[in-house]
Amino acid sequence: MDPPLGPPRVTICLLTFGDYSRLARQALDSIKRCCSRDTYKLVVGSNAVCEETASLLRRRQEAGDIDRLIMSSTNLSKCPMMRRMFAEIDTEYIWWFDDDSYVTETGALTRWLHAADASSSSTVIWGALAWCGHESSFADMNDVFEFVRSASWYRGLPLPSWRVGGKGEFDFRGLGVGDGRWLFILGGCFLIRTTAVRALDWPDRRLLRTGDDVFLGEAIRQQGWEQCDVGPLGVALNTEPRRGSQAPASSPSAENPTKVVELATPTQSAWPAVVKWSGGNSLPGQT
Repeated sequence: MDPPLGPPRVTICLLTFGDYSRLARQALDSIKRCCSRDTYKLVVGSNAVCEETASLLRRRQEAGDIDRLIMSSTNLSKCPMMRRMFAEIDTEYIWWFDDDSYVTETGALTRWLHAADASSSSTVIWGALAWCGHESSFADMNDVFEFVRSASWYRGLPLPSWRVGGKGEFDFRGLGVGDGRWLFILGGCFLIRTTAVRALDWPDRRLLRTGDDVFLGEAIRQQGWEQCDVGPLGVALNTEPRRGSQAPASSPSAENPTKVVELATPTQSAWPAVVKWSGGNSLPGQT
């Protein structure tokens, strides 16, 4: 069990939804089983849940397992509910869980916090790193580039693109293309600095659900901040088929530079754990 750390440094946020009481119970039980109660606060968001889930959440709040419960009879969608959940958080970190992610190992919270404490101040998010190679793979809007450029968090850095100049790259891997990788931490579970959430006013008010984790990765890159790949680290991540899973795939080639790709774990990757845009033409991990 996690040792006491003084006042809680982290607020765990769990989003529940629909007719999935088994998932809600699984996630709640895993937190209670694997994390010492005095090391975290727990905020639960409830989007149009069934009566079984609603009763479960009320009982857990009455028992003191849940510090704040936000219930909506209609489905607000992920990002609007996330904004409500984040609104009153005053701890140093937020540990986010979709309801199909759950803690599997005692001491997992301590390990995530140790990873955060060992990072530089410019590193603001930790989790399992992934990437997409085309906007259509994560966004359901007509113009992703305009969406980013019109965002309050946009700072003028070149956007990911396989066109020459994408992310400041002019000959990515010697293919004569730009860098079209949208790098991000998988949204099913991540640890983030609360100060970063406040600075970005995250989530973006225009987002509902699709692509929120990818856009968060880009918002972080635009600030010159870093993302740290710690893998699942004692967490079962996005376990249900209804949300899908990110699987590793091959890198872009000269024949197919726009292929949609995802990067799952550090051991399957040639990229370093901390990903930072350098503004130059060299690739991560190369000189």
